[in-house]
Amino acid sequence: MTVDQPTDPRSATAPESPIREQLRNLIRCQQRFERYQGRQMHVDPAGLAVMDHLVSAGPVTPSELARELSTSTAAMTLVIDRLVDGGHVSRRPHPSDRRKVLVTPTEHWEESAFEHVEPLVAGIGEITESMTAQEQATVATFLERAVAAYDRATKV
Repeated sequence: MTVDQPTDPRSATAPESPIREQLRNLIRCQQRFERYQGRQMHVDPAGLAVMDHLVSAGPVTPSELARELSTSTAAMTLVIDRLVDGGHVSRRPHPSDRRKVLVTPTEHWEESAFEHVEPLVAGIGEITESMTAQEQATVATFLERAVAAYDRATKV
């Protein structure tokens, strides 16, 4: 009689798996790109996370930013202060609640950030255009599943 052994998650995908290796490479490249962009824009990693959220979600309160980025309001205040001092964001009165402020990217941020991101966007666009519809669907499905795996791992 044999006893079922727990499955080792490391054995689920062989270390030599080309997909696993390319995902690692992609993650490393993304991290390196974020460090590069931070240096070019004079923004630390926490500031980049705030700016990324503001660009995608629009102006929000400091409390909403802290909640969304899983940090304390005190720490978020320090990040916002650095971004204000660097000319990347402004604090503006909330339109319907005088007690609150909205953190808003300055006008030059998106244009300046896009200058650094554009070569990457163009390169990914060229790759996508070179793929068949079937290949694009397969990659999109894989990436959706990879995102879901990250979400499950972080209990989002």
